[in-house]
Amino acid sequence: MTYDGGSGRSTRPIRPDLPPERAIPTPTSRSGPQPAPRRVPGRGPQRRRPRRSWGWLVVLILAVVLAGGAYGAYAGSNWWASSRWTAATAGIDGCVGTLEIPRLDGLRVPIFEGTDLAVLRTGVGWYAGTADPGAPGNFAVTGHRLGWGQPFASLDALVVGDTVRVTTRTGTYTYTIVTAPTVVSGADSTVLAAVPGDPGRTPTKALLTLTTAASWLPSPERLVVVGELTG
Repeated sequence: MTYDGGSGRSTRPIRPDLPPERAIPTPTSRSGPQPAPRRVPGRGPQRRRPRRSWGWLVVLILAVVLAGGAYGAYAGSNWWASSRWTAATAGIDGCVGTLEIPRLDGLRVPIFEGTDLAVLRTGVGWYAGTADPGAPGNFAVTGHRLGWGQPFASLDALVVGDTVRVTTRTGTYTYTIVTAPTVVSGADSTVLAAVPGDPGRTPTKALLTLTTAASWLPSPERLVVVGELTG
């Protein structure tokens, strides 16, 4: 042991027989510089080709097919129903007569007894239990607003003063619209009373009530128009 110049610390002599110390290598950090990738001569950098997704095209094709099918069914039902209107004759197969509304592009459609779907696919339906055409009380009729000839598609276009003609085997009756189109609940049966909106009252006039869906979309509400016999 040797004494180091009064520093108070002892030192060991360096032994020449020991190998020199080697520095401990530090691990290379992953965030540090990395060796450049080897490039293959004659080839440029490779790029990943984007994958093509055909899902959106399949969805679009299905949407077009469904829309085309729906429109075809709609147009077909209108053509089939309106083609049968001209063949309907009063007194045959439950046909009561015809209903004409000049305001609606000269609409002329047969009237049948009943209001089930089979009836409404061939014309307009006469509510059971309501008055006969031209008789005191309420002669009530309903029809489709969309599809199957859609006779009442523009029923909301009627205004007070418009006329509606009903022709049967007993004669022709002209009704004049006295109330503007009104939307009511589908459960409101008072519109079919002998005096619309006033059930129990004895009728003194011959009235006509036309009903259809309140809108082109499915709805529980109904559009109602009332006319009074004037000729």
